[in-house]
Amino acid sequence: VEGRLHHFGDNMGTPVWDEVPGEFRNMLRRLIVTQGDTEPASVEQQRRLGETAPSLYDLRNLFQVNVEEGRHLWAMVYLLHTYFGRDGREEAEELLQRRSGDAFNEPTSHWLSFFMFTMFTDRDGKYQLAALAESGFDPLARTCRFMLTEEAHHMFVGETGVQRVVKRACELIKADPNGDVRAQGGVDLPTVQKYLNLWYT
Repeated sequence: VEGRLHHFGDNMGTPVWDEVPGEFRNMLRRLIVTQGDTEPASVEQQRRLGETAPSLYDLRNLFQVNVEEGRHLWAMVYLLHTYFGRDGREEAEELLQRRSGDAFNEPTSHWLSFFMFTMFTDRDGKYQLAALAESGFDPLARTCRFMLTEEAHHMFVGETGVQRVVKRACELIKADPNGDVRAQGGVDLPTVQKYLNLWYT
């Protein structure tokens, strides 16, 4: 965006930065590394889900989410390599080597957890990226605006996934005279409610 200005803070009204200002170098590098760390962490949590995908549609969505999270990591690596010199390159290499395991403290071992994660945790990620998209460091702002378009897909996967689970539970309740969803291999509504409460709070 030509002529983009800082919209708030001490630098309000002045042109945004195309290069890293020295006084904010460490702070910006730390923000970028922190953002970069969150991306592969969610992929690692979901690393075994492909083995139990309920459909090819779900498997494709899982792969797309993981590819996009990987692309977001590489975007942060690019910024570190391009704008932060040798120490940025060293941070980028550490980012690429780090293993996070269940980084968000919620193991994602089944699909209901995955749907809840993408519905709620990626919503947090959306607001985090939206804040970074307002950065006065323009390369970071531009990168995060692009990432926001993919974050919307992650939330779509979660929301529609939960909707499908609830819809199927209701179909099974109607089909069984005892309303026993679990006996028919479905996820019952109390379980969905439990996970909604867990993830929403």
